[in-house]
Amino acid sequence: MSDIRHHVHPDLDSLATSAAMEVTTHLNERIAESGRAVLSLTGGSAGVKTAAALATAEIEWERVTIYFGDERFVAAGDPERNDGQLDEVLLDILGERPTIHRWPTLSAENTDVFAAAKEFREAQSLPPGDAPLFDVTLLGMGPEGHIDSIFPDTPAVSETEELIMGVRDCPKPPPERLTFTLPAIRRSRHVIVVATGDGKAEAVARGIEGTDPQQWPVAGARGLESTTFHLDGPAASMM
Repeated sequence: MSDIRHHVHPDLDSLATSAAMEVTTHLNERIAESGRAVLSLTGGSAGVKTAAALATAEIEWERVTIYFGDERFVAAGDPERNDGQLDEVLLDILGERPTIHRWPTLSAENTDVFAAAKEFREAQSLPPGDAPLFDVTLLGMGPEGHIDSIFPDTPAVSETEELIMGVRDCPKPPPERLTFTLPAIRRSRHVIVVATGDGKAEAVARGIEGTDPQQWPVAGARGLESTTFHLDGPAASMM
């Protein structure tokens, strides 16, 4: 796995701009090398702000495939869904240029989150073995160190084989979610974590020092080539 870098920024705007520039660089390098690139986006305030900064990036979006790191298992159009926030700031602007894989939605015909995860997993043509799944994974982080819908001391953080899983009894509402797992995140060429505020400071410190992911899931987020934390001053205050 890669070494860990971090950058401290004066505010959220500059953090998002810098993180978006790093995403852009990695995607463009991969497009130049292979003709395609795969990006995993995240919700949350810093993740959405970074996605908004990508809206003006010079990227051949028609060569990019986009996933969402996780999603709330709620009805289509529910304001809790990550993809709605990301549509507003980025994806509606990009239109049909990228290929976008959206998580299943809760409906009268689709009520079981585990079945929805299985359906989504079987619909994807993911690279086999240890080949990279993503070129860039963008991650936000909670104050307890959760990333995507991988929370401390839950089945999701303990998963060692499945790349995609359903989550029940999530510690943070809504209780049912769909998520990529740590084994999937670790098959990213580049992992970028964005975090702000002193409430995230301990999780940032534990994540960078590489403590037990069971207690601090962000500590298990490592890219194959690079792992970078973009932080504001308060989030970096315990390092």
